[in-house]
Amino acid sequence: MHHEHYIKQNKLLAVLPKEELRSLTPYLELVLLDSGETLAESNKCSNFAYFPIDSTISLYYRLESGEVSKITMVGNEGMFSVAHIMGGETLPYFASIETTGHAFRIERSVLKKEFLRVAALRQTLLLYSQAAMTQMAQTAVCGRHHTLNQQLCLHLLLVHDNSLSDDFVLTHEAIAHMLGVRREGVTTAAGKLREDGLIDYRRGHIKVVDRSGLEKQCCECYQVVHREFYRLLGY
Repeated sequence: MHHEHYIKQNKLLAVLPKEELRSLTPYLELVLLDSGETLAESNKCSNFAYFPIDSTISLYYRLESGEVSKITMVGNEGMFSVAHIMGGETLPYFASIETTGHAFRIERSVLKKEFLRVAALRQTLLLYSQAAMTQMAQTAVCGRHHTLNQQLCLHLLLVHDNSLSDDFVLTHEAIAHMLGVRREGVTTAAGKLREDGLIDYRRGHIKVVDRSGLEKQCCECYQVVHREFYRLLGY
């Protein structure tokens, strides 16, 4: 195991009682996830579940036209995929790595067995599933009713929450893909945030300079998601 990474850097695993986390630990394997990598195809069962540390996993729906639409993003606040514990096994969405980083993975069959056996794990993952539904719904609200600048602020805040650093690997192209907009629009919005002293960026990297400033320019969606995770899971 890499000395810079440990299980409790995933907030969902960190809230498990010590004994339950200890019993799960031998099954958790640290892996590196590369940006752009497809983690799971739509309607296909993945052999593993993932608990991100400093990586982010984005879910998309592919339309018949070939276009893709964002669904949600998973970072160290959660896991992919809840389908493994809810009994559905698959999702109609595909999962791609948005920001390079590490995650702990566990075999799907093992997680499902532990989910049924350990009450505390079951309760925690079910509460996470509810919080994740709130994030998914609020993302849809944000995309319909708020400006690109506000959507970008929301996205950067969520990625920053899921990173172990103020500086993370994230391209304008990846953001545009996630937000479902043109790359030029993201570049313009990011340029405005840089002019305001909120972020800085160079090729392939974005650095959060003024976190509170980003929160002020963001819409209410970030606080809605943040409050729900705190209410249900305490973080």
